[in-house]
Amino acid sequence: MAGVAAMLAAAASIVLAACEERPPRLPDYVAVALNDVDERHPIGFVDQGQVLHIDVPPRARGLSHNQLVDMQRFVVRYKAEGVGKLSVSVPRHAGADAEASHALADLGRILRDAGVAPAQVVRTRHSDAQRSRSTLRLSYARPQALAPACGHWQQDVGRDPERLHYPQFGCATQRNLAGMVANARDLQRPQDEQPRSAERRSQTWSKYIAPDNGDAAEAKAKAVDTTRK
Repeated sequence: MAGVAAMLAAAASIVLAACEERPPRLPDYVAVALNDVDERHPIGFVDQGQVLHIDVPPRARGLSHNQLVDMQRFVVRYKAEGVGKLSVSVPRHAGADAEASHALADLGRILRDAGVAPAQVVRTRHSDAQRSRSTLRLSYARPQALAPACGHWQQDVGRDPERLHYPQFGCATQRNLAGMVANARDLQRPQDEQPRSAERRSQTWSKYIAPDNGDAAEAKAKAVDTTRK
């Protein structure tokens, strides 16, 4: 009996020693973060400048058709993907405001039609010493997605007492998403909703408050036909 007791005591000491040597478990919030792909392999963003140069010849009475189209497309892109304000810059030399007055008037109409508020536009000046004519410069910043770095397989994925995803889980998906997205701002926040159709809303509301007799008759006929079957 004494030998059996000694053996049991030795086994218990071994079990207790093994329990004492076991590393502590990760806190729950750490484990959740390590299993979250967006947290473990985040997509970064960097602002990339977009610039449009509009040449304004002396004594010009306004912009050409092609210049107007370029400016309209630039403003539409700013609304869809821009962050911050739209910068409108005129040359610093004397008389530049008078030379660009017609171009600025055209730009004002385009901004109003596009729904860009005056608070979203900032006026600046730039040097045009290297150009033979005045240039109106439009610029804004758009976010560019930066893909996370993948391919780190130094950790043994065969033994994981924490039951977590392996370190590279989801990294390739995040990297592909950052490379394929056309508008990186969509990954930061959803696009603004477009106004809903007033015609469809009116039709739906009319049916709700005054159901069409034809619809009621059709529904009644379907009910009778189902009963007969």
